[in-house]
Amino acid sequence: MDLVDVARRAFEWIGSVAVDVDGGLGWLEGGVLLDDLYSGTAGVLLGCAEAAAAGLGTAQVAAGARARLLNLAHHGPGAATMPDDGLFSGWAGVAVALRAWSGMVGDADAASAAAQVTSQIARRILQAPDDPSRYTDVISGDAGILLALIADDSGTAVQAAHVLADRLVNAAEPGPDGLNWRMVAGWEYLMPGFSHGTAGVAYALAATGRTLNRHDLVEVATRGASALAAAGQHPDGWAVPLAIPPRPGGPAVNYGWCHGPTGTVRLFLLLDEIDPQPRWQHAIDACLQALQDSRLPRRLYPGYWDNLARCCGTAGVGQLLLDRYQATGDTALLDWAGTLAADVFDRALTTPHGVTWSNTEHTATPPELPPEPGFMQGAAGIAGWLARLHTLRTRPDTPHALTGLNPSWL
Repeated sequence: MDLVDVARRAFEWIGSVAVDVDGGLGWLEGGVLLDDLYSGTAGVLLGCAEAAAAGLGTAQVAAGARARLLNLAHHGPGAATMPDDGLFSGWAGVAVALRAWSGMVGDADAASAAAQVTSQIARRILQAPDDPSRYTDVISGDAGILLALIADDSGTAVQAAHVLADRLVNAAEPGPDGLNWRMVAGWEYLMPGFSHGTAGVAYALAATGRTLNRHDLVEVATRGASALAAAGQHPDGWAVPLAIPPRPGGPAVNYGWCHGPTGTVRLFLLLDEIDPQPRWQHAIDACLQALQDSRLPRRLYPGYWDNLARCCGTAGVGQLLLDRYQATGDTALLDWAGTLAADVFDRALTTPHGVTWSNTEHTATPPELPPEPGFMQGAAGIAGWLARLHTLRTRPDTPHALTGLNPSWL
């Protein structure tokens, strides 16, 4: 099988593990129905949008996921499994997935449903503009919701985006080299990376500042980037710490989208687009060099590189390399992505119903975790990336499925 065949077979496997739910199809993780972007229905539809961008049809899977999300949008919060409005954990992810699908296939009903969901989120924010218990992060907090809101230019969404942006500015903590953000007020340590900390919050503020013409937000984001640049300086290479202060028994650094240079670099790339400066290019180069120095995807020791997916593993790094290839035309990046894809290809699990993957947890018995269908830790995200790689090898100008949503956050 080649890459496109593997991607097609992965969506066949995703379809085989779908369950019938109200409105369409759903997917389980650990026996629990999820509709979110990280592990559930919204993420499956986003993977289908990536496949569609690459010319790969996903028929049953896309139709079932779309129908489920439309049903949720029309029936409101009482119909869903999401606990909050978060980008990867809740309603904001539903809007992102529907908007991405609409953009790829011209689905007016999906676009309308995405706008409806965004409007509902915005109204809830405006009803509680000063909630001190809110999370700040990209996964479930204000930063992630902000990224969904600025993709909608309606008056209510813009108003709510201003509220969230101001709330994030007020949550910043001054440090010796710039600004930092905790995942939530009172959290015992900082996680500087993209998913739960400074890199993701600063990225959301920079993106919002550019979209809403607020230079003050870009300036705050720049102070966050300065703190990250300083925190990443080490004698043996650049790497942002996983946690500050370090957590006992845990790794000092991570290399994925969530906590490592794969995610952090996205802030530096965005700031370089807004205001090109040598320091941002230096930081971008340092992030890519850190990924090279990590020797991924080699598993140097148990627990070092046991993840194949978009959040914490190989597919996330590969997605970044495809973004940089399209931005720069550097074919070495495409070749590097191909090397990572070959490793993922070799680790595929062939079943009677298609192809999937298992991440590894070296402390578990057995260490192979159950395969997941979702976007950030499962087959939908991996297959979407493989389909995109296949297409870029022959059609370098193929748009990303999130082109209209400023895709560099993913």
